[in-house]
Amino acid sequence: MLTKIALKSLRHKWRDYLVLLIGTTIAVGIFYMFSAMATNDAFLKANSTVKMIIPVFIVGEVLLGIITFVYLNFANSFLLRLRQKEYGLFSMLGATKRQIGTLLMRETLLVGVVSVILGMLLGMGLTSVSAGYLMNLIGIELENWSVVTPNAIIVTVIFFMLVFFINGVYNRIRLTRRDTLTLLTADATVKQPKLSTMKMVFMGLLGLALLIGSYLLMPHIGTFMLPGFVAIIVLNITGTYLFVSHTLNLVTKWIQNSNFGMRGLRPFLNGQLRFRLADYKRILTMIAVLFGMALGAMSVGQGYYIALPTQAVENADVTMVVRNEQTDLSDVSDVTYRADIHYVVSDDKVSFLKSDFADIKIPDREYLENGKSKLNMVSVDSEGINENYTLLTWANYAAGLEFGGQFELVDTLPAGEQKTLRAFTTSDFMGNEKELRQVYDGEKRYLENANQGGPSSVPGSFGMLVLLKSVFGGLEFMSMFLGMAFMVMLASTLMFKILSNVVPDMRRYQILNMVGVTKHQAKMAVAKDLGILFFIPMTIGLADALIGLQMFDKLMPDAYAGVPTALPWVLGIYALYYLVTVFIYQRLVLKSK
Repeated sequence: MLTKIALKSLRHKWRDYLVLLIGTTIAVGIFYMFSAMATNDAFLKANSTVKMIIPVFIVGEVLLGIITFVYLNFANSFLLRLRQKEYGLFSMLGATKRQIGTLLMRETLLVGVVSVILGMLLGMGLTSVSAGYLMNLIGIELENWSVVTPNAIIVTVIFFMLVFFINGVYNRIRLTRRDTLTLLTADATVKQPKLSTMKMVFMGLLGLALLIGSYLLMPHIGTFMLPGFVAIIVLNITGTYLFVSHTLNLVTKWIQNSNFGMRGLRPFLNGQLRFRLADYKRILTMIAVLFGMALGAMSVGQGYYIALPTQAVENADVTMVVRNEQTDLSDVSDVTYRADIHYVVSDDKVSFLKSDFADIKIPDREYLENGKSKLNMVSVDSEGINENYTLLTWANYAAGLEFGGQFELVDTLPAGEQKTLRAFTTSDFMGNEKELRQVYDGEKRYLENANQGGPSSVPGSFGMLVLLKSVFGGLEFMSMFLGMAFMVMLASTLMFKILSNVVPDMRRYQILNMVGVTKHQAKMAVAKDLGILFFIPMTIGLADALIGLQMFDKLMPDAYAGVPTALPWVLGIYALYYLVTVFIYQRLVLKSK
């Protein structure tokens, strides 16, 4: 019987549950996609470096799981608030708290089942569509890509049903602790804490000071390290909370007493904000922090990936070293350095023909104290040449060793199979990416066919780029989808909060209608009213992210390189939810009688 009531309730209240379904479906879909990629056999067997990004997807799943749990807690709390008057009526009609709690539990689990089914279908679609994007990011090609993986299905179903179950139990406990009168009068309950003016001013200024203090510390994270990072987190979250709850209250009081605040419907809008701040302070704080995290994560992931070619060039001596003597290098343009070195390998010791270096110098990268590097060109007769790192790297590669090889420079090669090692540098690294990829793939096939060992990556900046892409390509992929999931959930959480307060707001907008406000003016008032609520956390979140990126200044060539790509996505998702919220809110509070 209760199950039938729960199903009927979901059908009747589908508009209330639609936003929750959209948010959780997207979360389930992205979670499934991460799981499918972390357990995809074809993906894992592509090459050895791919396995390095699996922890990236696992971390993404954990982070997504945590934020989803928080999101569901907020969303279900708002749905509970929307329906608690209805539950109060059930209680008056004779239903016990246990029965009402069981009804709420079944409704929550039914929403969970629908979300998981729709989410996995979405996840399979995302896995299929995004495969090409991911393969391009990490620089590999797969003939077979498994969209449906049993392990991913099992992990996704178990995790999300467990999350919905825990959430349902929590809400059931909350509901059963409320008496019937509290449930029936919930919409009329208003909590407005009263503070003295002096305390309000002190707390408002303190919030502003803490927030500014966290921003001032961010560029100096390299000096203070972990204690500084902890201090930034504490100051920022505390400062944001006090800023929203007290500093903005001071601003509304100033507006109330100014000529600016007396024009048009500004007194009404200012009063709405003052009335809401006490109830919205926690959620606006959470959204501001998560907004900054989402934009920061997407910007850092994009920034690292954009900087990979620069990092590869700045940390390698040449563009590539090849052992395959049949490789055609004529398609590579703008070659500024070329060395063809004859050698013989005997007992893991490589003998290089010294005369091959007579007309060329050996590139040798020197790392400076400031973290930068400088490429020097040294002569074969220079001091310490027998310990040259570049020649040692080439010797390891020629001998098929990861490390531990030895080399010598000889006037005459010893007896043995004579081979040629070719090293070259191009000044147009990315312009030759296609040609370099062909040379690189040919070199890897040569080593496999000849059963030759050696380092997992071909020496040189292009080999380093391939290695970096396999790691940071996965990071960039995860950061984009994780950031989008964060944005969807935080925006829909604010949407839930606003729509759960629609009943008392409806009465206030009816008063506007009574005093002669036109429908167009009322619609504009709604847009501005909700716009302020969306604008506050967005502004703080933007400041958190844009100033916080300075913490990565020493770790990235350009900490802001990913912002132009990430910002439109973040603002686009946020703006979409704002427009949808305004549309629904207007239909609810301004509906014609």
